[in-house]
Amino acid sequence: MANFKGICYQPFPPGYNPSTANKTCIFFGSDIAYDPMEPIWGNAYTSSTGSSCNLTGPNKARNDIQTLRDMGVQLIRLYDWEPRNNHLKFLDYCNAHNIKVLVPVSNYFLKPGEGLPNRKTLIHSLIDSFSNAGKTDYHSAIEGIIIGNEPRLNGFDAQNCIDFTTDWATIEASTYSGYRELQIGHPVDFATYGGQYPCFGFWDPLFAALDKVTAKNLNKRLFLAPQTYNNEDYLFTNAEGSGKGYVDLAYDAYKKPILFTEIGYGRNNSGYEAFVDGQLSGSIAYHTQNPSKLIGLCYFQFADKVWLSKGDSEAMFGAYSHAGGTECTIDYGDKDFTHWDNGSCDGSSMTVDTLAKTPLYDVVVKNYT
Repeated sequence: MANFKGICYQPFPPGYNPSTANKTCIFFGSDIAYDPMEPIWGNAYTSSTGSSCNLTGPNKARNDIQTLRDMGVQLIRLYDWEPRNNHLKFLDYCNAHNIKVLVPVSNYFLKPGEGLPNRKTLIHSLIDSFSNAGKTDYHSAIEGIIIGNEPRLNGFDAQNCIDFTTDWATIEASTYSGYRELQIGHPVDFATYGGQYPCFGFWDPLFAALDKVTAKNLNKRLFLAPQTYNNEDYLFTNAEGSGKGYVDLAYDAYKKPILFTEIGYGRNNSGYEAFVDGQLSGSIAYHTQNPSKLIGLCYFQFADKVWLSKGDSEAMFGAYSHAGGTECTIDYGDKDFTHWDNGSCDGSSMTVDTLAKTPLYDVVVKNYT
């Protein structure tokens, strides 16, 4: 991957909560990258009801993609993606700002009690939704595919990932043979899963199986996707008293490139600015010396999780916080959506809030620019 400096992007406004998102029209699927979310990531949107926002106000689009470009971000990591939604405008807008995208396969598709049994049909839908307008290849803004997020915490396991990813490659080979061979990763939280080092116990069975899958060269396209909140010394110098950094240990064990799909440290911790600066500067220095081993990092994250209270440590990782003001309010109708699973969308709305820089903004920008 040529686009090394990434960021995790899920900056939903007030009113969003993952536990209730699917009961709404606008937040259904927790998909930040589809057309009706354009007031957040883009520069203008007019709904089917005539409600609009743009860059001239008084209803202002927030235009996060431009902000990310100005921060030096080269790569966006997403979390959820509803394939029935339209995403071409988002992908085109990222292209226009020279930002690439890690497109996600949501946890829903990996869970045995949800999408996994119907995966062969759903994989076709996902690949089609990742495609360009002509359905001739993956969209040119897409840099890679990430499948699932933190299996230990979200109700699926390595075998579920093996089954899904194997079928993905088989379907690519049979139906999408002309498509690019994008790199594929499986984001894993930094627990040991019973292995010697964090993530190893998950990776051992995953790669024992997927390294044998040659359909569409899958075995040559896999990357390690750990999510870490450890410091620079642990990552690059001495993990667990081994005398080696974690990145070297992981690369030596699996001979696969590494992309941190989350890396950061919460503002609730003392010394957090220096800690994050070490993580980012250490990663960039290591990448400069070992570009084939560490191929990217995604800082966690662009904006705090709005659905958590400010006292929650998980709410304190953002380069931006939610400032409480209003940029614009959009009123939607049924015609804004490709589907609705909970009745009519007429009368639904979204208020786009203002963001405020946290001290971590300067840390990210210093390293990324």
